[in-house]
Amino acid sequence: LPRLMVSGANRLNCFFIDGRRDGGIKLPFDPATDLRELKEKAIEIGNVKLIIIDPIVSVIAGDSHKNSEVRRGLQPVVDLANILGAAVLGISHFSKGGAGSDPASRVVGSIAFAAVARVVLVAAKVISALGEVTHIFARSKSNIGPDDGGFNYAIEQVEVESGIVASQVVWGEEVHGSALDLISAPQTQSTAEKTNKKNEAVELLRALLVSDCWTPAKSCYDSMMASGLTKKQIWNASQKLGVIIQKNSMSGGWYWRLPPPA
Repeated sequence: LPRLMVSGANRLNCFFIDGRRDGGIKLPFDPATDLRELKEKAIEIGNVKLIIIDPIVSVIAGDSHKNSEVRRGLQPVVDLANILGAAVLGISHFSKGGAGSDPASRVVGSIAFAAVARVVLVAAKVISALGEVTHIFARSKSNIGPDDGGFNYAIEQVEVESGIVASQVVWGEEVHGSALDLISAPQTQSTAEKTNKKNEAVELLRALLVSDCWTPAKSCYDSMMASGLTKKQIWNASQKLGVIIQKNSMSGGWYWRLPPPA
């Protein structure tokens, strides 16, 4: 919410899903099984124009690395967008070890995630051979317009209200070229960042979870293991973050969320 506020959003037009009700009982929301309820609520709200699913892998009930299962899992999302006349923005991450390849093919999980999307936008931190750091936001694919070019950007902290600080994107100059060229600046071992696996696991898990919505633990494991992390590293990261764990009595699956902000 603070990020929306600093961007000038009308809070009355923003809705957050933190669960669903079944017979008066509040249960965790699972995008893989509860899109019908989401559609009904969106129709009730009316004029919904944007739905953000973070992470998009959470809509896949099966194996997120199999094309057929990913396409099957994404079809209800496509249908939902068509019914509502809304855009659906799915958030994902790059897999490790794919530097130098097409960015769309580096999305965690099956290539079907990028294939089904009409537009794929990528954000990356690029380190040059001289150690200069640049943030790039670029088009990697588009079926409805140009499929190249983008912008430099930076992140700054802004105080929205007294005691409330949020991250804000500050856009820089326009850049030209393919996404592959833009995010593949030359690097050397001496200047490239050497990320500690433990910190990497914590930061990636922090990006996958929120404090006011349950996320299937399986989707966290799938996404993070595809990034080269082990189950032990993922579990240790969950302990370090103080992740709250809950089991869905109906599905038998485990769900995670971050603790409320202090």
